[in-house]
Amino acid sequence: MTGHDQPGTGQGGCGPEPRLSSRVGRRGFLKGVGALGAAGLAGVSAPALAGTQAAASRTSAARRARATAQATPIQHVIIDCQENRSFDHYYGFAPFAGGSGVPPGYAQPDGNGGEVRPFEFTSLSTPDIGHSWSAVHSEWNTGKMDGFYTTDGISCMGYYTAAALPYYYSLFDNFTLCANYFCSVLGPTWPNRFYLAAGTSGGITTNGVWGYGVFDYPIILDLLDAAGVTWKVYNVSWDSVPFGNTDNVFVFWKRWANDQRTRGSRGAYLNDLRLGRLPQVSFIVPSFARGWDEHPPADVSVGMGIQQQLITALQESSAWESAAYILTYDEHGGYFDHAAPPTFDAYGAGIRVPAWVISPHAKKSHVETTVYEHTSTLKFIEAVFGLPTLASINHRFDESTPGGPNNEASGGSPTGPPAPPRDSLPGIGNLMECFTF
Repeated sequence: MTGHDQPGTGQGGCGPEPRLSSRVGRRGFLKGVGALGAAGLAGVSAPALAGTQAAASRTSAARRARATAQATPIQHVIIDCQENRSFDHYYGFAPFAGGSGVPPGYAQPDGNGGEVRPFEFTSLSTPDIGHSWSAVHSEWNTGKMDGFYTTDGISCMGYYTAAALPYYYSLFDNFTLCANYFCSVLGPTWPNRFYLAAGTSGGITTNGVWGYGVFDYPIILDLLDAAGVTWKVYNVSWDSVPFGNTDNVFVFWKRWANDQRTRGSRGAYLNDLRLGRLPQVSFIVPSFARGWDEHPPADVSVGMGIQQQLITALQESSAWESAAYILTYDEHGGYFDHAAPPTFDAYGAGIRVPAWVISPHAKKSHVETTVYEHTSTLKFIEAVFGLPTLASINHRFDESTPGGPNNEASGGSPTGPPAPPRDSLPGIGNLMECFTF
């Protein structure tokens, strides 16, 4: 988002209408470089998967996909990615967190020889704090996880309990909480959402590249289309793409920029459930501009209420018995977390975030400790529908990535460290561990 993922923007609350005048930080980050120009710096070129599949080819691919799919009762996968909350910030003090929660006596150094301990937020609206590449690396501090307070101040130490998040805490009665689910990048929103779509950000570490059709390499939608798996992106209100408010990064890819399947709405989701026509794979994108995605300073109860509506509608539909709803967060938003992330490459993993697996087939009242990150959702979809990995068809970033200002891991060099799609890595789980089948 233009403002909500840059440190020190100090934005006000998000009301029922977008406050476009306050969303300038993300755009300002480009320092006068247009989004298309920045995309050029990012090395965007011809697609690895191009054009529309012929009908016969699509049918054949769909048959092959079904033949290699893992045997499960899952026919519908729904992925909702909220924003900017860490695991400890939401569930670190939950009774059910157990050994995955905040350790006894946990504190952060105050930079002056003292310590600062977590405190419970009493307000449903919390400050927006630093979570740029540099801020997150300062918080992470090479895995010591001791730089939150010295980077972000007292607000980073606040946490919530069931008093503020009653519906979310109630999910534990019947479903699985993932306690080692990390975001993908030690950085802000869009690079993490690129991993959710493509298994890689192509080396991008900033919120400085956006717009319709600025990327042109394979993402999960290409795999789904090639295999004849139906899909749709549902937007819980449409946010501006040119202005940079949107979290619907799927339209940043050339092939999907104008595809009507990326333009679904909340009403369409509810109607598709009612009419029994939910696609096999759905992505839900709640509005940042209206404060419906829980991005600070949004009222967390509003986003939680929308999730309750969407999940309840699924449970009351004919799709429920064959559905898996995955609810997670793109990154931690600067809030504290004690668990050091694994190192997969020069870009991450990032800080731990909440993730729920909601399904009639999910393990009940279960805390799953397998290591996950955003690519796990892609691995889950690939396993359920018998798809190839993105790593097997996208080799653009195997050896290096485009450098420059939008790849802070490059240190200003023309090229940066490699970032191949992570969906072939055996050290990343595919969420199957969360189910009873």
